[in-house]
Amino acid sequence: MRTDSRPFLHLCLACLALIALAGSPFAHAADGSRTIAIGVLGHDQGPASDHHEHGIDLNLEAQFAPLDFRGTPRPHLGATINFIGDTSVAYAGLTFPIYRHKNWLLDGAISAVAHDGPLHKDRENCRQNSDCGYGVRVMPRLGLELGYRLNDKSAISLFYDHMSHYWIIDAENEGLEHAGLRYLFSF
Repeated sequence: MRTDSRPFLHLCLACLALIALAGSPFAHAADGSRTIAIGVLGHDQGPASDHHEHGIDLNLEAQFAPLDFRGTPRPHLGATINFIGDTSVAYAGLTFPIYRHKNWLLDGAISAVAHDGPLHKDRENCRQNSDCGYGVRVMPRLGLELGYRLNDKSAISLFYDHMSHYWIIDAENEGLEHAGLRYLFSF
């Protein structure tokens, strides 16, 4: 469990400042719309999860106007907050539209994520029970979202993300997954 949340609080404040500053540069794309996502996610839930952490997390994300190049990715900034003392994260990256058909949407995301979880845990428990630390403070994050557009401005979705540095960095690698529901509002 987290004992000192000040570094993560500073990280969250920095992300909020970036959100406030980022609106202007991203607004030059042809599609000036932005999206706010709010979600309720199961903590450490997913196909690769070891279920060592718990809780229902709040996910907040801002997606900015698409960049003007192939695939039209949308820059995003977000945070997933755990309220019971397990790992919370802040992330920034790109969301790519994979599939659109009538009201259905499928998006993929790639991000860098920073977390406030433990870097290292007991070596023997890590080896025997796969209860390891994260090894590094910042690592890659991948996400997938399947949604249904309710109207021109809003959608609901099933959301999944996974953060891990497996095969990239030689260190402990707890990894973390979230799965749940999100509401998206475009403006």
